Amino acid sequence: MFARLQTTAARPADGHPIADMIAAHPGFAGLAMLTGEDGGTTMISLWLTREDAESASDRSAATRGPRLFELTHDEIFEVDADQAGSATGEQPAVAFLGEFDGPLSPARVEAARFAGTERIGPALREVAGVVRLLVLWHPTERRMAVLHLAVSPAALHAISRTVVSSQLLPGEDPELLPGPDRVSMLRVAAYRAATGTGG
Repeated sequence: MFARLQTTAARPADGHPIADMIAAHPGFAGLAMLTGEDGGTTMISLWLTREDAESASDRSAATRGPRLFELTHDEIFEVDADQAGSATGEQPAVAFLGEFDGPLSPARVEAARFAGTERIGPALREVAGVVRLLVLWHPTERRMAVLHLAVSPAALHAISRTVVSSQLLPGEDPELLPGPDRVSMLRVAAYRAATGTGG
C-alpha cells in the first residue's frame, strides 16, 4: 500500500466534498484530512498501488476541474505499517503526525521498525480511543512519518504517555530511538476508511 501526503496553506470549508470524491477513485484505501492552527491542511490518502496514488490528482481534476488550493507539499510514501486500534470503526477527531528527517541510517530504521512491531504497536493496541496507527516510509530519501488517529485529545495524550513510558526491550539502543524531528497535533476534518483496511 502507498500513501500520498499533500499539504496546502488553505483549508477547505467544512463539508467540502473532496474527501468523498477522492474515495471514489480506483485503488482508494483510505484518507485523513487534517487541519492545524496555522490554517493549513494536510491530507494523507492511501492507495493500493503507486500508480493509483500518482493518478489520483489527474482523476480529481477530471472530476472537479482545476485544483481549489495550491499544494505546498506533495509526495508519495510506502506504508510501512497500518494498525487498527481499540476504537477501529469509530471516527477520529484528532491526530498526531511525527516526521523523521532523512537520510536515516540502516541501524535507525531497523531500530524504529523493531520498536514499532515488538514494543510500541502491541502496547498501543490496548489504549482506549485509538482508531488507527500508520507508519510511512520514503525509500529514496530514507525518511519516515508516523500518524496516530484518535477519538479525542485525551486518547492522543494516552498514546504519547504509553510510547514514552514503554520499557525498552533487551537489545534496544535508546541512541537509535531519538523520536521525531517535527510533531504536529491536528484536527481531523474528514476521514474515510476503505472496506478491509484498518479503522
